[in-house]
Amino acid sequence: MLDRLTLILKGACLLLALLLLFQISRIASRKDPLADLNLSALGVPPSSGSTLVVPASAGSKKATNSPPVRDTKKQPDLPAGIQTRIDRINQSEVFGAVPRPMPMALLGIAGKDVFLRAPNGQTGLIRQGEELGGVKLLRIGVNRVLVEENGEQKELMLFSGFGGETLLPKVERSPRELTTQP
Repeated sequence: MLDRLTLILKGACLLLALLLLFQISRIASRKDPLADLNLSALGVPPSSGSTLVVPASAGSKKATNSPPVRDTKKQPDLPAGIQTRIDRINQSEVFGAVPRPMPMALLGIAGKDVFLRAPNGQTGLIRQGEELGGVKLLRIGVNRVLVEENGEQKELMLFSGFGGETLLPKVERSPRELTTQP
């Protein structure tokens, strides 16, 4: 019984070795999978797109050892239907997330220090009166801070609810405005 099992295992190992050799030979002999691609049905001329340019050395006609330089040309204008499909694919983010800048945010308050993320993505620890990424910290509250960005004052909060009143300057109303409102 043990001899039969050994023979079966040897046969399985031989099959796996042959499969491995076959796969390695396929990888080694692989050609460009897009070599036979024809875009003429889409209305794109075959010479459009980017091409590789291999610079030649000055003294001889042989190519240098430097990597090929990509000659980037403007992509041709596609028909409206095709461009709409491409835009829908990009918006669906099926091939990956589209990077977008993170919004300005208050990340935390630690006494006189504030953890802040600026609109440019810079994150850091600042104190009252200091600036980070174009944002100046004006005042610190219990759960909110008052910042100034491009001359405009904004209030950032950790959470809504308890934590004191707004830090934004209160607009003074004249007695006339107070009597006219219900």
